[in-house]
Amino acid sequence: MHNAFCITQNVVYFCGVNISLEKNPFSLTAYHGPAFFCDRVNETKQLQSNARNGVNTILLSERRMGKTGLLQHTFHTLPPRMKGIYIDIFATTSLKEFTNLLATAIYQAFPQKNSIGKKFLLLLKALRPVFSFDEVSGAPEVSLDFAQEKQFEKSLTHLLNFLDQQPILSIVAIDEFQQITTYPEKNVEAYLRTIIQQLKNVRFIFSGSSQHLLAEMFQSAKRPFFSSSQAIYLHEIDSKIYATFIKQKFAAFKRTISNEALEFILEYTKLHTYYTQALCNKIFSLPIKKITLHDAQLAAQLILDEHATFFFQYRTLLTTNQWQLLKAIAKEDKVYQISAKQFIHNHHLGTPANVQRSLEALLTKEMVFAKKDEKGNYYRVYDCFLARWLAQK
Repeated sequence: MHNAFCITQNVVYFCGVNISLEKNPFSLTAYHGPAFFCDRVNETKQLQSNARNGVNTILLSERRMGKTGLLQHTFHTLPPRMKGIYIDIFATTSLKEFTNLLATAIYQAFPQKNSIGKKFLLLLKALRPVFSFDEVSGAPEVSLDFAQEKQFEKSLTHLLNFLDQQPILSIVAIDEFQQITTYPEKNVEAYLRTIIQQLKNVRFIFSGSSQHLLAEMFQSAKRPFFSSSQAIYLHEIDSKIYATFIKQKFAAFKRTISNEALEFILEYTKLHTYYTQALCNKIFSLPIKKITLHDAQLAAQLILDEHATFFFQYRTLLTTNQWQLLKAIAKEDKVYQISAKQFIHNHHLGTPANVQRSLEALLTKEMVFAKKDEKGNYYRVYDCFLARWLAQK
């Protein structure tokens, strides 16, 4: 008999059972095509319809609910006369970095062999760019370096006007759009709004996880982007659709998964896209042909054990009151009345004033989020696996 986890010629031998070392169908990073993408049919259609009909979109959801994957899927399925351009500005700190990121994204979207790519290269040369390659991915990057801030504003205008003049409809998705509010340059929102409203052949998708910031940007009459876009909120994928998807992915690799295991996965991860994918990824990595409820539970515990050291670090970053409140919310799963005497008494949280101060800190740190269902407003721990780990304490 082969030893457990003996690997030879791309095959794992586990207790005499051989399982091919194939690509894990439950990706946690990049988009791998429609075959590995679950549902979001209505959202994809709505994003494309908005673009065709001249409507800019705000895409909102909790973190790790699948916004980036949806954007990539939407762009992957665009018709030939439409082109998607994606930038994630979370790490940017200035209009200069924003401009360089957009220039790089356009350069990568239109290869030089393409007629549009050739025209864009001519524009870039006029802006005196510096070309380089990403050290990790090897993808080409473009950097513009001007002495004055106004030159970046002009360059950004040139980039967007270039897209507007092309014989295709461009859709620019800006992920973590709220980041522009942190730039040191003044009036970035007003400047971008002024450019955008003049474009006739470019649509925008403004995506982000800081819902209160984006809501303020697009719903306050005092802000430049007020009432300029249609909002789409990304909810959990329907449990039946997700269960069918998971079952099919395992079946494609000649594995079976019991209905009890499927129910456990979807309940344990609360149908949150990233955590559902992560648990399925872990289960798939186990050399098991017939997956039972016990196997799914084992995989879930392995994930918590792997994250334990990281989770313990939160204890040193929070005050005692904040940590106790975080644990209490995790144990309850949903807390509708955070200042209720019974909740405070059951978890030894002190006074309502202490609870309120701790709650505000946890919301600011995005350890906890507020949401609404048919019963009303409630609070929940943001990280599903952290919540499960805390509930065991």
